[in-house]
Amino acid sequence: MRSKSGIIFILLVAALIALVDFSYALAQPAAGGDGNDIWTQEQGPGGRPGRGRGGPGRGRPELTEDEINRIMAGLKQRDPEKAKELEELRQKDPEKFRAELREHGREVFGEIFRERMDKWRQERQAEFLKWLEEKVPKEADELAGLKKEGDTELYAKKYELARRKYGRIADTERRNPELAEILLADLKLQERRDELVDKIKAATNEKEKKQLVSQLEEVVSDRYDFILRRKQMMYEWLLRRLEELQKQVNESKNEIAKLRDKQVKAENVKERMKQLTEGTTKLKWD
Repeated sequence: MRSKSGIIFILLVAALIALVDFSYALAQPAAGGDGNDIWTQEQGPGGRPGRGRGGPGRGRPELTEDEINRIMAGLKQRDPEKAKELEELRQKDPEKFRAELREHGREVFGEIFRERMDKWRQERQAEFLKWLEEKVPKEADELAGLKKEGDTELYAKKYELARRKYGRIADTERRNPELAEILLADLKLQERRDELVDKIKAATNEKEKKQLVSQLEEVVSDRYDFILRRKQMMYEWLLRRLEELQKQVNESKNEIAKLRDKQVKAENVKERMKQLTEGTTKLKWD
């Protein structure tokens, strides 16, 4: 019973971790207080800066054959004997060879990793600029103009501002185009809202002020609908995730019931003995 509870707990923790990124995009930030107050989620136009994707790959990056050959070429110049030893190890034990190579080629490996990061940043920037041209052409044109003028410092500042403002939306589009569309439209409404609020504060003509207030009410009404759509998407995602978790729980329950069978235990013990002596296994023991 304790095993089953532990499995369920692990699955729930995994679901919560997966939920963080999705729920942030939907709820920016999570609502609090009275459940009827939908505006507790409201933020300014920029919102929080998007984290975007991580670097090129997660954990320890795997070397390509070309990169391995590059490290080996450098090692041959510095230490021919060690290079020869590693070439032999490369044929006999590839995994051990890679571990040894990292140890003896740290400097070149560092260069390779920095090159990968630079390439990833350039690709990421190109992807974002392409997205900006399609979705927010005015911002893209302004950046293109600064680049053409050669003002690299101002271009870098403007690019960073655009990335902070639209980065999360651009990244969200890869996973969920519908959500990205909602977030972008909502961002434009927030900008329009702030513009109208400033105009209302500065207005001296009552007739003009009344017209501005009417326009603001329309914007606020539209924002309400967008927030409601985000909440609906969250609800539907949670339902799908709950179904997936329930399926995993049922599968785990069935697996545990099967493994408790004495005959199944005997077969697996026999298989484990075979694995220890011959190198094959069916049940994951470790």
